[in-house]
Amino acid sequence: MQTGLAPFESGHVACPSARMGFTLIEILVVVALLTIVSGLGLIVGMDSYRGYLFRTDRDTLVSLLERARGQAVNNMCIGASCTNGRPHGVFIDMAGSRYLLFQGATYATRDSAADEVIVASSAIYRSGLSEVVFEQLSGNANPQGDIVLSGVVGAVSTTSINAAGRISWTQ
Repeated sequence: MQTGLAPFESGHVACPSARMGFTLIEILVVVALLTIVSGLGLIVGMDSYRGYLFRTDRDTLVSLLERARGQAVNNMCIGASCTNGRPHGVFIDMAGSRYLLFQGATYATRDSAADEVIVASSAIYRSGLSEVVFEQLSGNANPQGDIVLSGVVGAVSTTSINAAGRISWTQ
């Protein structure tokens, strides 16, 4: 038997606003999930950034070694008091977190007026050679060996310099 009443007019009154919001538990669960996801993203992002800084420092070292060798091979002489060209080298000062491009037979006897200082962009540690000098015209390296850089994210890179001054490195 049809009474002609609309569906909600049969004695039950539906309140449309009774179930329109979120409960406190639902909000807390969503906030907790967003916090966890954001935290994980931050951790991954920071590791990527530290890896980028380490690779930048390694690339800076390799670039400075190549530049010092190029200056030595081209018999460059920097400064007003310099004549006849000089050997050029790179000194790695981990106490000050910097690289020094210098002119002279050794870091100790260098012409400090021609120094070029590059500050490392991240916390790195060095083992192996701390100084490499390239001879005039030939570009031969003295001493030859390895420079091992390691970073805080577990990254390690070995830069090798042979007697002929050839520079190679690992990723």
